[in-house]
Amino acid sequence: MITKKLIDKIEGEACVYFDIKDRVVDFATIAFPNFRGIQEILKGKNALDALVITPRVCGICGHAHLMATVRAIEDAYKNGGYEIVLNQKIQKIREFTLIMETIQNHLKWIYLTIMPELAQLNKSTKILTPLKSAFGSSIAARAIATFAGQWPHSSYMLPGGITCDPTNIDALKAKSYVDELTSFFEKESLGIGIEEFLAFESCKDFKNMDSDISFIEEELIKAGMNKKGFSHDRFIVLGNHSYTNPSKINQTRIYCADAMCVEDIDSYSPNEKTYAKNAVYSGSYYEAGSLARQMSLNVPIVKNMHRRYKDSAYSRVMARIFELAYLLKESNSILDDIDISEASFNAPQHINAITATGIGVVEAPRGPLVHKVSLEKGVIKEYKIITPTQFNIGSSTKSDPTPAQKSMIGVSKEDALFIFRTFDVCSVCTTH
Repeated sequence: MITKKLIDKIEGEACVYFDIKDRVVDFATIAFPNFRGIQEILKGKNALDALVITPRVCGICGHAHLMATVRAIEDAYKNGGYEIVLNQKIQKIREFTLIMETIQNHLKWIYLTIMPELAQLNKSTKILTPLKSAFGSSIAARAIATFAGQWPHSSYMLPGGITCDPTNIDALKAKSYVDELTSFFEKESLGIGIEEFLAFESCKDFKNMDSDISFIEEELIKAGMNKKGFSHDRFIVLGNHSYTNPSKINQTRIYCADAMCVEDIDSYSPNEKTYAKNAVYSGSYYEAGSLARQMSLNVPIVKNMHRRYKDSAYSRVMARIFELAYLLKESNSILDDIDISEASFNAPQHINAITATGIGVVEAPRGPLVHKVSLEKGVIKEYKIITPTQFNIGSSTKSDPTPAQKSMIGVSKEDALFIFRTFDVCSVCTTH
């Protein structure tokens, strides 16, 4: 029996078709039914127009799209024979605002998706406080706006630098926002200090907490998510940042990775037309996102998690929560190292001189985001966007399932719907 489930409360919509046998999911195919066409819109435009258009791909991770665009254009400059000089100030401010965007995305996912869906799955009577996500996210957005002017849909990064020229007061203001956000996360989410949380080395350490995060951990165990949601146990990290290790991971073995090995292929969607393609690395499906990034860094608590529960839904959720704390600490370190006396912009050659191709790769909240651009005298001839959801939530055949498809096989439909959401679906990024 095939049943259809419309997935809402995400960025856009997705449809999952479940093939149910003996009351469990035998297989599932996925369709993204809404076309947006950003790639077609970009054709024929001046390359710098992309700095305004691509941040509007998504209302959650527009900053990641902006950085991927800038990196792609800067790579085209390099391949066209023109040097782009980026000092530490430029790189660190870009990095800081990207981290803040990831943090606000993680907070929304925890409080607006995971907690209510998990409570519903387990029929929990706990009083939920989803507005915590709005408060925490608003602090992160103000930190971004200190440098970027606004969030979402900022265009403050451009080839050669950034448009802001912050003062010491601006740097202190950003620092105060990070301190406020850290205190909020410690008090409202963790129930302990962030340094103590980051020092955890075993899943057993979660038992010492009495907080929103310990509720999630307990409910995951109660729902058996430590024994469900297994995928291929293969992971991919491609974005080069201060907090990443670009690599592919097979179980616990870490290898080098190259974004040039990524391609998108047609989806298998027999029940409904889909406007999404699947993303593969060297022809194989890999899981992307927080669990992949933390695995690549050999974080002790995540290694322990994986040793006990492999790439289960439990590991996927708890690794993302741990990454949120990890990134809060990283953002503080970045602010401490910014030298505001450095230049904010080093003007490159006029864009009209550039006839070349470029690739920009960024770790967005959900995983690797790849932008590829082909320019002819500064005009976009081709533009391709490959998103994390294409890695995680593609739709393939039963003989070669994508990470999300494999993770849903063998569980009830109710469990499968929760497991599907642990990948944090984003339709609007995917149907571009």
